[in-house]
Amino acid sequence: MTVRARRTAAGLVAAGLLLGSAACGGGGKSGAAASGGDDGTGCNAAKGKTIGFSEPLPDPNFKAIEEILSKALAKYGAKLKAVNANLNPGKQISDLNTLMQQQVDALIANPVDPNATQGVFAQARAKKIPIIVLDTKVGGPYFTSVHDDVDFAGADGAKTLKSLVGGGKVAAMFGPAYAELLNWEKAGFEAGAKQAGLTVVDRQVNQKITPEDAKAIAESWRQKYGRDLKGIWTFNDVSAIGAASALGGGFAPAIVSINGQPDAVPLVEAGRITATYGVPYDKTGQALAYAALRAVCGGSVPKEIWIPTVKLDKKNIDDWQPIAQRVDNPFSLAFEQRDGKTYVKTS
Repeated sequence: MTVRARRTAAGLVAAGLLLGSAACGGGGKSGAAASGGDDGTGCNAAKGKTIGFSEPLPDPNFKAIEEILSKALAKYGAKLKAVNANLNPGKQISDLNTLMQQQVDALIANPVDPNATQGVFAQARAKKIPIIVLDTKVGGPYFTSVHDDVDFAGADGAKTLKSLVGGGKVAAMFGPAYAELLNWEKAGFEAGAKQAGLTVVDRQVNQKITPEDAKAIAESWRQKYGRDLKGIWTFNDVSAIGAASALGGGFAPAIVSINGQPDAVPLVEAGRITATYGVPYDKTGQALAYAALRAVCGGSVPKEIWIPTVKLDKKNIDDWQPIAQRVDNPFSLAFEQRDGKTYVKTS
């Protein structure tokens, strides 16, 4: 499962700058070639088009992304048709079939189970419907794939812990193995820990993704390691909040997490969570809208679009805006090349 929002659910235009070297993904439907008025993002041909959006589960982050998508598409006269899988792969397949029957002009999907959706994606390709996927590396080819860079957050989180604890012991709390995005995050952390020489003495999984289970895991570490445990990595802020509630009595490991969700912000301000990595989900939504517009306009896009994660600590947490405050931000997208990847600029 590739859903970034499980982390919080249980508890993320000025003309787009097309890169000259960007490769074309799967082109738009026949007759959807760009016409007059193409500004590098949308075109006159986008007017009246319908974009299908298959969300994996009900979640405030996805509702905000849906609203961002709708506003961006509306600028060019296109509309969004959103459906929600409720974490049910079978329902998602049915939803995608329904969207195709309704003759959508492009599909956006964040797969619950990326392997299960390959059959219906093949049907969409046969109908020449461009497919834009979010946070999956399974299958393809797709018109483009949008990725939240949790790989970097995991690796940099390990390096941040190393700078905080030196040769001290740390423990890591990971998410369920069925979540594709969380596996990328875990791999990033493990690679960063190895590179930094971080001493990871224990690894546990918060299978239910609840603060209560995270607290129980942290309390087991408190009993086992006590003051000797100098740091904790958590795969989401829900777990970081649970771990922070176990601090006290000399047990004070630095906690580094990922999400930048609103209820973690006061804990970062207070120093109970040392740092978290936020994803600017407004740019995720805008990148999806940009890709959909290029698809129906017969344009080209990078084969992969990466959304950078941002380290948040006491120095900059006051400047962080949750996605609910970003919904009305201007539709403005530009790209830059970093380490061989195409990133959305966030400045």
